[in-house]
Amino acid sequence: MARHYESTETRRQQIAEAALHVLAEEGVGGFTTRSIAARVGITDGTLFRHFPNKQAIVIAAMELLEQGMLVDLDLEGEPVERLEAMFRHRAAFIGANGSVGRLIFSEQLVHLAGDEGRAAVARWRARSLVFMHRALDEAIAAGRTVSDIDTPCLAQLIQGVLLTFALRANVGAPEPAEAVDARIDRAWQTLHRLIFR
Repeated sequence: MARHYESTETRRQQIAEAALHVLAEEGVGGFTTRSIAARVGITDGTLFRHFPNKQAIVIAAMELLEQGMLVDLDLEGEPVERLEAMFRHRAAFIGANGSVGRLIFSEQLVHLAGDEGRAAVARWRARSLVFMHRALDEAIAAGRTVSDIDTPCLAQLIQGVLLTFALRANVGAPEPAEAVDARIDRAWQTLHRLIFR
């Protein structure tokens, strides 16, 4: 039987996706090259044809996670609509990806990726906070908020609700997309009533 070879870029993506799932499901202790390779259907030696070392695999996995999480942060337009779009995207990404979504809030990736990973996570967090702070500051200046709560507190409230999606996705059986969508709607409506006019 002839072997099927994937392009280097396809194989790198498969390895990064497998690394995310292994880390999310088995934790740092189960994060081995053998477990990653088994998910992809290759030998662990083959991993290193595509990556120079295990840390590079983790960095690629982090980049993949970042692409899914930070896609399309719109910096223009009405601030409450921008926040809602960000919230809905993040909640859906976290809710749909189960334990993988939880990695956004954990230090497991940083532990395995070292200084480069720590810098990447700091960039993610900074980018997200800048986005939220800017939109919240604009909403406050436009009189769109219900009280004079400061921007960092409002951003923490939004992040806290997003964290509940990661925790819920990690417990019990996976939910159908419709159930996740309904929870996102209820969560945003609640946040909107608490924060905005």
